[in-house]
Amino acid sequence: MMRPITRFIALGLIALCATSTGAQGQNGFNSAAPSGSWLVTADEAIQFKGQEGFEMPPALRPRAQVPIIDIIKPEPAPDLKVKAPFAITVQFTGQPDSPIDPATFRVMYGALKLDITGRITKFVKVSKDGFALENAQIPVGRHRLTLQVQDEKQRLAERELRFEVE
Repeated sequence: MMRPITRFIALGLIALCATSTGAQGQNGFNSAAPSGSWLVTADEAIQFKGQEGFEMPPALRPRAQVPIIDIIKPEPAPDLKVKAPFAITVQFTGQPDSPIDPATFRVMYGALKLDITGRITKFVKVSKDGFALENAQIPVGRHRLTLQVQDEKQRLAERELRFEVE
């Protein structure tokens, strides 16, 4: 059960000042940015369990030769707290036998992994080396983003970014 203040915080989730093309995400839901340039609306935060997603333990991943996703900014740390606006910089490293395929990049939000990729890629160009987003406007609250990318051999890398905006 969510505490009233936590629910209030969860209602204001993720605004990276984006609008999208309206394409459906991999979860079958429309990934078009809602009006007002929010990446995730208050209704989506509840529907896709944003608060619960923050609190879930990270998924176990198989050990194999997969691409690497490094989060440069904000520097990941337990109990990471940031003030909006802030920069998000991500670096991809492919394995020697296969480069990164930037077209496979995905960003999922919350426990139910709402696909918000189109809302971010409208403002940044994702390359085989990664991307940088300056001035991410994200409202107060705790957030979980799951980043995914594949190499040309279709090996999937996944990395979580959990943070709290103060």
